Amino acid sequence: MFLTHSGVNAAELSLVFVTGSRIRAVNRARLGHDYVTDVITFNLGEGVVPGRIDGEIYICPAEARRNARIYGEPEERELLRYLAHGILHLLGQDDATLKQRAVMRAREEAWLALVM
Repeated sequence: MFLTHSGVNAAELSLVFVTGSRIRAVNRARLGHDYVTDVITFNLGEGVVPGRIDGEIYICPAEARRNARIYGEPEERELLRYLAHGILHLLGQDDATLKQRAVMRAREEAWLALVM
């Protein structure tokens, strides 16, 4: 649903569910960040192509459980948020600044409202 709602009609996605130690290792090796995170996305396509995404989304369920408790959200909703977050990155959105994070969070919430 997230894909069609964004005008994506072709996608090749890999969802990789990993432990905290594994996502930390990926984060360190691929991005140079030495910490556990909730989701990491890699665009495997030729940049941003309208109507198509190709990527790999690493999700850490342990972080989803932890964050769900912190924010009072169901774990399933938190996992779906990470999927939405990864897809938004593949669509070209960034979250490096406070303003970008706010825009991304609003879009995540809109998508989650469609399915939950």
